[in-house]
Amino acid sequence: MTADEFQAFLDWSVPEYARDHVTSGRWKESEAVERSRAEHAELLPQGVNTPNNFLRTIHDEGGTRVGEVWFALQKDGDSSQVFVYWIGINEPYRRKGYATEVFHIIEAEAKRLGATRVALHVFGGNQAGRALYEHLGYAVTNVIMTKPV
Repeated sequence: MTADEFQAFLDWSVPEYARDHVTSGRWKESEAVERSRAEHAELLPQGVNTPNNFLRTIHDEGGTRVGEVWFALQKDGDSSQVFVYWIGINEPYRRKGYATEVFHIIEAEAKRLGATRVALHVFGGNQAGRALYEHLGYAVTNVIMTKPV
């Protein structure tokens, strides 16, 4: 991902991530964009050059940009995992196999990096994402449920 592509990624992912938190009831709308911006800055302090973080632009066979992916190698003692922070496929290209192909690449990269697993977070309302991840063999490891009172 180039610096310009990274800025475009932030311009899209920061408000999208904020919206997901608001929709899920985790954040107030008035604070969401700033909190999202702060999380992105904390996780990517050096932008595309942040160590152990991999930000890639996804292209189709003809070179057209179809989305982005961001994953990171996380080490904990002797074990490590790859955590997928973001995968976004632009609307006209969804359900055409791009995300599935990207996950196969991520899994191969995780093995190459010495990771023993790939992990991700998905918001409860993201039914399409949940279906994709389950289809790819990802299992639920934790569920947090809320009820407004």
